Amino acid sequence: MKKIVNISILIFLFSGLAYSIVPNPVNNSYSNFGYSDYPELFKISAPAPNPVVDYAEIWYNIPEDETAEIAIYNFTGVMVKSIPVSGGLNKIEIEAYDLQNGVYFVCLIYKGKNIDSKKMVKK
Repeated sequence: MKKIVNISILIFLFSGLAYSIVPNPVNNSYSNFGYSDYPELFKISAPAPNPVVDYAEIWYNIPEDETAEIAIYNFTGVMVKSIPVSGGLNKIEIEAYDLQNGVYFVCLIYKGKNIDSKKMVKK
């Protein structure tokens, strides 16, 4: 019985390793996370790094033939930046060196509606 438990644990551990290193579909390099870490359609990822110092990377996923924008709002709801994005699974770098320290909201705006949003902290 003990051997079966040990073997089960080993299989579980090794199966997790098989999924942890997968090719990145955007630039064919290898990444340390699985496909499930990319945003779903009409979603954005959390800014990385967070808290942000100078810049942050954000992944987004919108249909190939569509356009949208990624907007940054301060805590009071005022838009401080807007970046147009084209369709597909892609990432953008947001320059944050000109933002004051504080809490911001990164929003995916599609056809005039806020579809998804994430919190970003600027230090």
